[in-house]
Amino acid sequence: MRLNKLCGKIIHNYSIFALFGLLCFIPLIPFGIVYHLEGAFAKVMSVSSYLTWHNMFEFVSILVSISVFLVAYYSYEQTGSLRTIYLGSVFLTIAFVDMFHTLSFKGMPDFFVANTTSNRATTLWIISRAIASIGFVLAGYTSKMKKEWKVDKNIFLFIPVGLSTVILITVTRFHDFLPLMYEEGVGLTDFKKNSELVIIFLFFISIVKFIHRYYKDRETVELGCAFSMVLSIYSEIAFTQYASVYDIYNYLGHIYKFLAFFIIFKVMFINNIRKPYIELYDAKQEIKHYADNLDLLVQTRTEELRKLNNQLMDDLRYAKDIQKAVYPSRLPQEREVVFDTRYFAAEIVSGDFYNIFRRDEDNIAFFIGDVSGHGVPAAMLTVFVNQTVRTILDIELGIIKPSKVLNSIYKSFNETNFKEEVYIVMIYALYNKRKKVLTYSSAGHNVEPILIRDSGNIEEIDIKGFPICKFGEYYNNQYEDGEIPLGCNDKILFYTDGLIEARNADGDFYSRERLLDLIKRNCKKSGKELNELISNSLFEFTAGFALKDDVTFFVMQVNE
Repeated sequence: MRLNKLCGKIIHNYSIFALFGLLCFIPLIPFGIVYHLEGAFAKVMSVSSYLTWHNMFEFVSILVSISVFLVAYYSYEQTGSLRTIYLGSVFLTIAFVDMFHTLSFKGMPDFFVANTTSNRATTLWIISRAIASIGFVLAGYTSKMKKEWKVDKNIFLFIPVGLSTVILITVTRFHDFLPLMYEEGVGLTDFKKNSELVIIFLFFISIVKFIHRYYKDRETVELGCAFSMVLSIYSEIAFTQYASVYDIYNYLGHIYKFLAFFIIFKVMFINNIRKPYIELYDAKQEIKHYADNLDLLVQTRTEELRKLNNQLMDDLRYAKDIQKAVYPSRLPQEREVVFDTRYFAAEIVSGDFYNIFRRDEDNIAFFIGDVSGHGVPAAMLTVFVNQTVRTILDIELGIIKPSKVLNSIYKSFNETNFKEEVYIVMIYALYNKRKKVLTYSSAGHNVEPILIRDSGNIEEIDIKGFPICKFGEYYNNQYEDGEIPLGCNDKILFYTDGLIEARNADGDFYSRERLLDLIKRNCKKSGKELNELISNSLFEFTAGFALKDDVTFFVMQVNE
């Protein structure tokens, strides 16, 4: 496949360069023709007629040069191309010098001085062509300049004006210090002919640069510029052959120059004016195509979004199943102590967690907590907590103090790659049925469990502790145990902060005070009845307003 592409590319390049080479040889044909028409041309073309044609060719070239500059000058803010505005500046300088050349041509009205010789016009011509050839050679280096290099565009206006003025004054007033270009009655000087050869060499270098740029960038405008340089070379060759400024070779040289300038103008016009409009038209056609197919596109995108949404919901349901698998499917059935739980997720999956399980004949272990965040990441963190607790209890033999369990979780958490902003708050507790003693330890749990004595006294259990977070590198935390003796019919409500921070449509919180008031009024109720009352009170308060956080709570009740 690669070989086929490479062969196709080589064939394409060969075809392009073969066509370019053929075009380069076609301009040679007129040289053979004018050789035989030189005598006839002198009879037909009078001086006045020649001046008319000369002025027409030159002024058209001047207009083209000025147009090239204007295109580059006024599109500079949009293109940011230093190469383009630099070439525009070169063409503006050429326009001024060519204008001086035309006005100084032998036979034209006086232009500062009498136009009785051909030397001044010829000198200005050589200077103009030298500027063009050097300018095009240097253009290859301006292409390496970055667009971020902002240059005031007025510089490219003032320099040509100043330079052309200096050239006019020098050639007009100080011509004695300049080499002679044309000697009346003799013709072109050797210096002029040698200068033309140097200019031809510089144009040839420009051709090589433009072809190299085409080979690298595949921009057809580069080949256009290269062919313009080819015509410029033919023009300079013609200007080395004439004996009189009115002969056929001089006339042919101006034709080649006119064609070269016309191609440059076309290239600049396409690149800076017509090309953006072509791109705009193509963009409009593409937009029209999309508009015509908008319904189909919307339908296609909707179907894609539906599939993605279904896949996401499937993933969420799968995550929910994983999370449910680590929750207790059945609570321990004990005569001495009973539990009743409630769990309401704000989303499909939850960041709350709890578990209640028997450790041995005398001890029931349980924990409740919350993790940072919501959704799938939080749910996976709850799985980590449950699995870590299970692993710790499987490794350690016998009854493990709650503080030791939390210390182990803290250590395991700090050995993971969880992000630093992730944390866990929880309570881990152990209830001894025989002694009727609750031993607990808190890892930053942010709501205090509520102890409901059989006597009707209500108190909040004081809990302290450091959250489980990625702080092990800075703080070697050690959790502590607390103990509470319990009596018959005593109850404890464990819950997460989602319960008291639930809001209604007005933005009010359910609040700790509301919860305590409900418990005080119903302290004699059983744990199951109390949970039912709390659930009903919560949803009556929110009145259908969606929960913003997960709500988890359970009541532990001590029996005879």
